[in-house]
Amino acid sequence: MIFFRVLHAEMLKLKRTLAFRMVFVAPVLVVTLIFFILYEKKEFKPDFDLWDAVLKIALNFWAVFMMPLLITLETALLSGLEHGEKQWKHILALPVTRKSVYLVKLLTVHMLILISMTLLIVLAICVGLVFIKIRPALANTGMPPWGWILKHSAYVWLASWLIMAIHTWISVRWASFAVTLGAGIAGTFFALFAASAKLGKFYPWLLPVNVFMDGRLKMALLIGIIGGIVATVLGCWDFVRRDVA
Repeated sequence: MIFFRVLHAEMLKLKRTLAFRMVFVAPVLVVTLIFFILYEKKEFKPDFDLWDAVLKIALNFWAVFMMPLLITLETALLSGLEHGEKQWKHILALPVTRKSVYLVKLLTVHMLILISMTLLIVLAICVGLVFIKIRPALANTGMPPWGWILKHSAYVWLASWLIMAIHTWISVRWASFAVTLGAGIAGTFFALFAASAKLGKFYPWLLPVNVFMDGRLKMALLIGIIGGIVATVLGCWDFVRRDVA
């Protein structure tokens, strides 16, 4: 019951915040980019796979760039609610456990990313349906591959556990917004150059996009899930024992 009370309080704090609004802004930006990429394409070959183009572009761009940056921003904003108003001393004086406070922060990030990914998929499918209507060459395109969508969306989310755990730990550990933001930008920026490297399959910020690369799926899920759990345990342990106030 303590955990759910803390979760309810966290949800109330999210109302009318930038953290909540960015959940909707980020997928809209990705899908808008995809729309204009396809709109500029004047001719479509008979073997053009619309759903493969729309969904793969959306999920790849999301996994390698937008989602890591969104996780960075969300964790920084969520912890910034306490850091900015000096609320840690008040919160930890309440009859709640430190462990529940930390885990609720992480769970909230997971929920926000899931909502944002769901919106991304819905909007990407809408873009595909729009092009079926406005481009005669695509009129015979079939229905979206629901199985592929659900499976790969789940893969991307599971592989991102480690990133979410790392950034939750950083954002709670350091009060400076710049530290959290800098870590996320640096991690994402370096990922753009490390994607083709052999060690790229172990790099946390590349794990989500690694699920689309041959031979990297199992490792991405393994490191993402197990690494996320380990980082969560370590971050929670640090939060419980340290004088946060």
